[in-house]
Amino acid sequence: MKKQLLCSSLALLLAAGCSSGTAGSASTKKSNDLYYVFTSDVKSTDYMITQNASDHQVNQNLVSGLTEVNSDNEYVGDIAKSWTHNDDYTVWTFKLRDDAKWVTNNGEEYADVVADDFVAGLQHAADFQSATLYLATPLIKGLSAYCDGTDTNFDDVGIKAVDDHTLEYTLDKTATYFDSIVSYTIFYPVNREFLESQGDGCKLGSPDTNNCSFGQPTEPSSILYNGAYILQSFVSKSEEKMTKNDAYWDADHVYIENVNLEYDDGSDPDFTIKGFERSENPYYMALLYTTADDFKEKLETYKENAYSGQQNQYTFGVNFNLNRVTYNTTDKTTDQQADTREALLNTDFRLALKYGFDRVSYLTAIMDKSVASLAIRNTECPWSFVKTSDGTSYGELVQNDSTLGASDMSEGQDPYYNADTAKEYLEKAKATMTDVSWPIKLDLMVEDSDSALVAQASSLEQSIEASLGSDNVDIVVHPVSTDEYEQSSYTSTGPTDADWDISTSTGWGYDYVDPMSYLHIFSPVDGDVTRTSMGLEFEADGDAQNNAAIKAAGLDEYQSLLDTADAITDDMDARYEAFAKAEAYLLDNALFIPVQTQASSVNYRVSRAEPFTQGYESVKYKGMIIDDDPITASSYKKALKKWEAQ
Repeated sequence: MKKQLLCSSLALLLAAGCSSGTAGSASTKKSNDLYYVFTSDVKSTDYMITQNASDHQVNQNLVSGLTEVNSDNEYVGDIAKSWTHNDDYTVWTFKLRDDAKWVTNNGEEYADVVADDFVAGLQHAADFQSATLYLATPLIKGLSAYCDGTDTNFDDVGIKAVDDHTLEYTLDKTATYFDSIVSYTIFYPVNREFLESQGDGCKLGSPDTNNCSFGQPTEPSSILYNGAYILQSFVSKSEEKMTKNDAYWDADHVYIENVNLEYDDGSDPDFTIKGFERSENPYYMALLYTTADDFKEKLETYKENAYSGQQNQYTFGVNFNLNRVTYNTTDKTTDQQADTREALLNTDFRLALKYGFDRVSYLTAIMDKSVASLAIRNTECPWSFVKTSDGTSYGELVQNDSTLGASDMSEGQDPYYNADTAKEYLEKAKATMTDVSWPIKLDLMVEDSDSALVAQASSLEQSIEASLGSDNVDIVVHPVSTDEYEQSSYTSTGPTDADWDISTSTGWGYDYVDPMSYLHIFSPVDGDVTRTSMGLEFEADGDAQNNAAIKAAGLDEYQSLLDTADAITDDMDARYEAFAKAEAYLLDNALFIPVQTQASSVNYRVSRAEPFTQGYESVKYKGMIIDDDPITASSYKKALKKWEAQ
């Protein structure tokens, strides 16, 4: 499937369910329009370049790629009607449908979608150094050389338009999952002629970001559309509007005519339920947050309709800034800054934080205690993300390799929180850090307008200080503006943006069906989270202090385990087992502390969306059906049982 980086753990879900895309009972009145919220601005509609979740949630509705995910988490054709591969999965050939069209923002037909559009799209992504190049350069032959300038001839890259409706990829290594990775936006098409008409800087092979207007969200005319919807308007922190693209090849399975999204800054936990209850243009769903004053009353009011959903693909957790270089948001002295850096590079100190963190209380700050623990995730990859041939879940493999002694690392419960264990690790850390002054001060940044995030930050501070003692660890919460918070988290471009010591702002979902999709982000060689959320430049590019931090934290050993796993391409069981060893190392050394799935996925909600009518965990509105009346909790449970059986 897909997914992206850096979206809030509270970001609101598109739907209450997912699935087949077939209409429900004809006797139920349907709504042609969807009304709901968005929580973060679209920064770019250049879908091949951006990786931000807020961008993808719009862009994937506007443009279609080769494949997409269906209700059963299977990859099916979108622009591609079929595909084949050679015996070792290094040459993939996609046959394109002949009824896919490009249209303008006015719905006027511009051109057919052809194989060359995918070639142009990948070259544009390479020219403009897409934030998601890490997905393509390790796979596609010659792409890395083109990106680093070693070979300036894009014809040498392993992508070829054999004819208008035949596209061929040649890979450097086996990728059994390639039909899933091409569903991601970096592999999307772009019409070459239209792209180059958007400014001299858009010309393929001669990129100039300052002279290319392609993909401006405030200008819907700056891109072409071949997907289910057309962007009508975007106003920052106000509205996003889309309308159905009647020229989309699968328009018969697009049931919502108009999508209308309003901005929610998170300051009012009752915001969505107020929208759900309004008489005109009501929201199709709402989340019931514990932080709302009338939470219990609302839960009683909707006792027949409120239900808790399932964990989704996102994993959110605590990141550590292992080599902090920016100190605008702090009151620490220079000596205290050095002490914090030494502490965060100490494995025992990080483990003390891990075991001292009460994640149930953290989640109860925004969710009812009856469902809070359901959101807990104890691994980076979801427990059953992949399975071995004998049916063993990936999470069980990680559990078997963990050296920390957790008897049960499965989702929905907390095997870590233990104040006594936390103190033991703290004492080990103090025994080796004899030259630091205590307490260690840790800056934690939080968006001041989001009451839920503020409540969670306070909970994290209280539980860790209670476990370890405020004379040992002092967590300092810094409420900042939305723009400042996003710059240091969701839209961070590197270490200088990360103005904090610990953060809970990073979330990740898979880009393709392989553990590497989750685990690669922590690579010290080219992992995205390493740069944006761990304060590190890549090992080959950073200075001596940076590289010393990588080694001290154990990320070099993690990279070795990652390389070993990724080199296994002929035995998927062995591949998964090797990745599990890498993840066990990541978790046992507390290089990242997994905390939760997306809170909204398991939180109580009410909805008018028919359960399981859109792609599995998809951000696309395609297939989604909205009724005039709220669904009942019992009907959701019946639909869930049927879906699980299928």
